[in-house]
Amino acid sequence: VTGHFLDKEFVDGFGWNSCDPIKLFSAPIKKFVPDQNKQIEKQLQEESKKSDWLVLWLDCDREGENICTEVMQCCLNTNPSMRVSRARFSSLTPQDIFKAINNLGLVDQNASDAVDARSEIDLRAGSAFTRFQTLWAKREFQELADRLISYGPCQFPTLGFVVERHWEIENHIVEDFWVIECSHKFQDPKR
Repeated sequence: VTGHFLDKEFVDGFGWNSCDPIKLFSAPIKKFVPDQNKQIEKQLQEESKKSDWLVLWLDCDREGENICTEVMQCCLNTNPSMRVSRARFSSLTPQDIFKAINNLGLVDQNASDAVDARSEIDLRAGSAFTRFQTLWAKREFQELADRLISYGPCQFPTLGFVVERHWEIENHIVEDFWVIECSHKFQDPKR
């Protein structure tokens, strides 16, 4: 796989004009394989049918653990008796590869669950606030009637960096400074 192959969305009945945005904080969510990833799912299922052991070699961070869980669940749904192990490595050197294969472990379900929780919060907060501010802006400002006003939990910190830098530039006090320039001439004309 090249990353997450599952996606999340609200179940039917929670579209743009079908509910108050506040209801999105408690609306049911479903995990599914989007159409563009159906071939990946099919390939994992086909390989699982003829395999006894799955060793997961994905990034050694929370997102990697979550992707491991997605792959593992897909494969175990097809072949529940398959043995599953997790390889942990920090580089692709022969030493790290041999160390990883000789020290296989289990998927860290807690790390995977943390990713699921964060992505659910992102979906709920992002969807609710995007709908709320878009619907409000459309009522208040005619020029925004055909616009989507997006909100995302990552946008606030990023906006904070931009605003902070703007304030630094606006409040900059010009001070004298010195520049030292140096030059050298070689006596040997060939140099």
